[in-house]
Amino acid sequence: MAAAVVGLVAGCGESPPERAGTVNESSAASQESDSQEAETEDVKLDAVGRRLTTAEAESALPQVSSLPTGWSVDPENSLNDDSDDDSKATIEPEKCQDIIGDVDDKNDEPTGEASRTYSAGMLGPFMSVEISSFAKEVPDDSFSKVLDALSKCPEYTSTEDGEATTFKTSSLSFPNLDEETAAFRMSATTAEMPVGVDMVAVRAGHNVLTISYTTIGAGGGSGDALEKLARATVANLEKG
Repeated sequence: MAAAVVGLVAGCGESPPERAGTVNESSAASQESDSQEAETEDVKLDAVGRRLTTAEAESALPQVSSLPTGWSVDPENSLNDDSDDDSKATIEPEKCQDIIGDVDDKNDEPTGEASRTYSAGMLGPFMSVEISSFAKEVPDDSFSKVLDALSKCPEYTSTEDGEATTFKTSSLSFPNLDEETAAFRMSATTAEMPVGVDMVAVRAGHNVLTISYTTIGAGGGSGDALEKLARATVANLEKG
């Protein structure tokens, strides 16, 4: 799921919007309708968006001390599986096969990347951050492709290796942290147990930051923990 967002995650105007774009809403619409005070902090776009090596990306991963009390680093990095998987998923309804499939196709491989998983207990919740840097700047319309696809297919079932998982997507309020931010909430139901994921992606120059908060079973939402992790990542990149 995170890889799909990194590969593609609404165009940017002359100035960054105050709030993140989400499903069924564009970034511009969020900016026009939002009556709250701006929460976007000034950032050095050149520093945050510069092309990164893997070593630079790794050094920008937040330390656990920047998170709320009770979180720890997951030594297994459980939410970021780098193993190759050539299996293909079948998506239903049929109309969503091409829509979601297009989102999963990545045009470019990162030239530098790093990731880390955090946990608040053996059974979660879990958070992850992934920094992906590309040779070219991330296209302005890349996030809109993901949000449009999820808006057209808010519920679909993916079957892979005989296991079916039903995904439902809904909107998620989140501040914009750089050039553009996309955010959405996704629930995944399998034969075993439900899983909830709050997903945020930040676009900055050559980089995409993907931050997620995952609960297993009847867990609650991410609250402010996800925002703290996202802001800590942007701040680390800003420092250079």
